[in-house]
Amino acid sequence: MRPRLHSGGRSVTRSGHLPRILGLETEYAIVSHRIIPEQGKDTSPLSPAECIDELFRGTSTQNRARNRYLSNGGRLYVDLGSHPEYATAECSNARDVAVNDRAGEHLLLDLLNAANERLAIKNIRLHLLKTNTDSGDATFGCHENYQVLRETIESLDPGFISFLVTRIILTGAGGIDVKGNYVLSPRAFHIHQVTSADPTKQRPLIVTREEAHADAEKYARLQVTFGDSNMAETATEMKLRYTSTVLDYLEGGGTLADLALADPIAALRDTSRLGPDTALDLADGGTTTALKLQEHVLQRCEEQGSSELSDIRHMINCLKAGDSRSISDSVDWICKRGLLTQAAAKHQLDLASPLISRLNLAFHDIDEKHGLADRLRRAGNLKTLFDPEEIASAKTNPPGDTRARVRGYFISEADRLELQYSVSWTHVRLDSPPQPQIDLMDASSSQDKRVAALVEKMKTLPPQTLSALARLKAGLGPLH
Repeated sequence: MRPRLHSGGRSVTRSGHLPRILGLETEYAIVSHRIIPEQGKDTSPLSPAECIDELFRGTSTQNRARNRYLSNGGRLYVDLGSHPEYATAECSNARDVAVNDRAGEHLLLDLLNAANERLAIKNIRLHLLKTNTDSGDATFGCHENYQVLRETIESLDPGFISFLVTRIILTGAGGIDVKGNYVLSPRAFHIHQVTSADPTKQRPLIVTREEAHADAEKYARLQVTFGDSNMAETATEMKLRYTSTVLDYLEGGGTLADLALADPIAALRDTSRLGPDTALDLADGGTTTALKLQEHVLQRCEEQGSSELSDIRHMINCLKAGDSRSISDSVDWICKRGLLTQAAAKHQLDLASPLISRLNLAFHDIDEKHGLADRLRRAGNLKTLFDPEEIASAKTNPPGDTRARVRGYFISEADRLELQYSVSWTHVRLDSPPQPQIDLMDASSSQDKRVAALVEKMKTLPPQTLSALARLKAGLGPLH
């Protein structure tokens, strides 16, 4: 069966150009603990590498499952540092990215539940946390990807950096720093440079390495690597939509150069520590605040005719009025701050206490029984965009209007026939029997005659090409 097609609005760059392609990569922390504490034994019985082994143990293709492109267009893999990572399919709009991201969360949850069922007899439970820092101050990334015109990234507007840095007043996940203070974005204190080709050692705001995953003469991939993972579905969708809209504004001839900050990294950390109204130095000698800067950016996008920004206008107006409570169901750091401060007051604790630290991490636990986010959604304290059926569909079906549709269809058919194949973001290839590689350099193209022809050929392969199981599935009977 061909993948069901998703619908959604299309984000257009500027007149005459294809819709902007978007995607999201999310790293997860994985930890273990003993269900019932045992005297004299470590409370964390498994190392991160052992946790990964258990997470993928028992899958039908255990080794391949650790680095796999999926029929929904996404990719599930184990990244450096022994933590799982899910990359969404290429999407033409922020809503599709957000639902594909939630689908990835549920795919990992399926693996987690199976692992915990096996480990229960050993008194061990695994947890997957969609977080950017843990109690040991390790950091995990959430990388946003935007297809841009090559000239956009070659001469990046310095005011765009200012927009990203101050965007945390709307998109920060919230958390507690090493001194026990509440901050808008714990990830902010792990960022050291504005741009770099190395996303691990130098941890920049933006990665500049050349991996366009498209026609590199026309396009580049702008990878924003300092952002927070959000538990609010609305926050995930909003940050991608808002950032894409700002890129539309810039590629449409707009400028934010007058909003350039004197020291973006210092501004990022100050905003995270001190909040939306703290003074920030501009490169031209003036001063502003994160809130004022965001309002300037939003106003320019609105004046250019950008639509669907009313929710962002509402958020900024609420922050200006000091009414953060009205948007606590849409902004992670506000929702979490209320949760932690109420618990601290109830138990007469400070935010540095172990109990509050555990509560902070529980906010990011994807387990529906032990995590807080799912309970907050059910209680209406975190807004939702998607019903369970839509998330379930996105676990197996790719977006219908990008290259992910082509790749997802090829993968689903090759898996059904149990054929050996190789894929990447930009190619598919049947390995047995060997066929020429088909390059897919147009991320906006949802159809490819070459791949369609290959799939039809796969369906008619001679019996000796298929595995025994595939022959039985196809009704061909066993080989004699």
